[in-house]
Amino acid sequence: MIISHRHKFIFIHVPKTAGSTISAYLAREFGPWDLQLGSWRDALGNGANANRLGRIAIFCHLSPLKIAKTLVRNGKVDSLAGAALSRRFAGKLADHSGASEIEAFDPSAWKQYFKFCFVRNPFERAVSLYNWHYRKSETRPSFSQMLRLIEEGAAEREQINWRSWQLYTKNDEIVVDFVGRQERLSDDLSIICDRLGLPFDDRFLVRAKASPTRPDIRSYYKPGDRERIERLFGAEIERFKYRFPD
Repeated sequence: MIISHRHKFIFIHVPKTAGSTISAYLAREFGPWDLQLGSWRDALGNGANANRLGRIAIFCHLSPLKIAKTLVRNGKVDSLAGAALSRRFAGKLADHSGASEIEAFDPSAWKQYFKFCFVRNPFERAVSLYNWHYRKSETRPSFSQMLRLIEEGAAEREQINWRSWQLYTKNDEIVVDFVGRQERLSDDLSIICDRLGLPFDDRFLVRAKASPTRPDIRSYYKPGDRERIERLFGAEIERFKYRFPD
């Protein structure tokens, strides 16, 4: 999630829609008080630096020992910005805060700034979410079991960050100014940069968490799973005319 006061935009990071790639690109243009939560490792790796807000958070919200060790090891403290900012804004904003949280945090920015997010075909996004969520697990439920957990209301208990439509809508109405699609990431981000007066160079559009091999989406789906996706993400599927991949 980003609130940029320099460039007057708000980016809502829908999980598993290339949000880390987008954040890492935009962070290179940050002003001193622009706020980004999440994706800091990717941003620093893409040429960004911790800004004034991030550095203040580091020295105010992390222990002197941690700061000293990082300085000795790296010669700079920028790598601590993500953790420090998460502590600074805990309980107010998070990596994947939605429209309601952001508006409550900064009503003026919400009213005045250009707001955007990206979406992705839910049939593909759910598989990406499954592989990411269980990436470090020695044992994992099946894809079908994960969908059942979400449908049964156990997602919060299991810390499965599955919501998308709910992040950029209110009362089922889209409240952002632009919805890009992960499937045409470069083209849509170029449109956004043009709208904001930012340079666009897709050489810096690094696919931060992309898998080196594209999974066979269809192999994950068992009987009843398509219907579960349609129930969970029905509004998004209908609005953007998504279909099960051929």
